[in-house]
Amino acid sequence: MTTSNGPAIAEMQAQIAQLQEQIRTHEVAIAELREKETELQTIVSTLQEMEKFMRESGVRRG
Repeated sequence: MTTSNGPAIAEMQAQIAQLQEQIRTHEVAIAELREKETELQTIVSTLQEMEKFMRESGVRRG
């Protein structure tokens, strides 16, 4: 007597679908984090350039 693998296969396919959805969700979150990282890098670069300019032009802070 053999047992059908149908239910087990269906369950695994459902798990695969759930994992694929989680992957998509994480990919969106990663893309958002990369965008924020780029924005922060731009801000840091701008601040560094301002700092350099102020130092070179003799501007004193505070």
